[in-house]
Amino acid sequence: MDYSHRLIVAVVGIGLLTSACGSKEVAEAPEPVSETPMPPAPAMPASTPVVVERLDPDADAWRMTLEKQINFDLDRADLSPEARAIVAAKVGVLRSLPGLTLRIDGHADQRGSDEYNLALSNRRAAEAKRFMVQQGIDAGRLETVGYGEERPLDPGNGENAWAMNRRAGFQVTGGSVSQR
Repeated sequence: MDYSHRLIVAVVGIGLLTSACGSKEVAEAPEPVSETPMPPAPAMPASTPVVVERLDPDADAWRMTLEKQINFDLDRADLSPEARAIVAAKVGVLRSLPGLTLRIDGHADQRGSDEYNLALSNRRAAEAKRFMVQQGIDAGRLETVGYGEERPLDPGNGENAWAMNRRAGFQVTGGSVSQR
């Protein structure tokens, strides 16, 4: 055997030896879980009625529509075309679910006096309610509250924070969104 063949055999042999000497990590077996038998469920009398609530696949979409906020321009309480479209969608849901009631929360950014911001937030909530009543929703189903600058979504300073805080929020206060 010539020198180059011996060198190849030696290199291959060393490679095999080093790979065979590697250690494998042995995973520990998990501890067995003891199964505790569950007590049998109490038997229901045959005369007990079972009430099943009807789930409505549209409930989440309705709730999202009803609770979507609208935003206002600086020192304004009138509804923009975008805000009108959002409130009109709420009117459609309220027509479909006549048992629902809403609270409309008006808000303002922190610029301006406390008195001015409170009055402005009340006007914003009232304007959203007025639009909904014009569209045929009973005013008794709608409550308005003005919070002024007291409940900011973004406590920061700057136009983005202020724009986010100039809003009216909507919360379902009565009825159910999951049943018609």
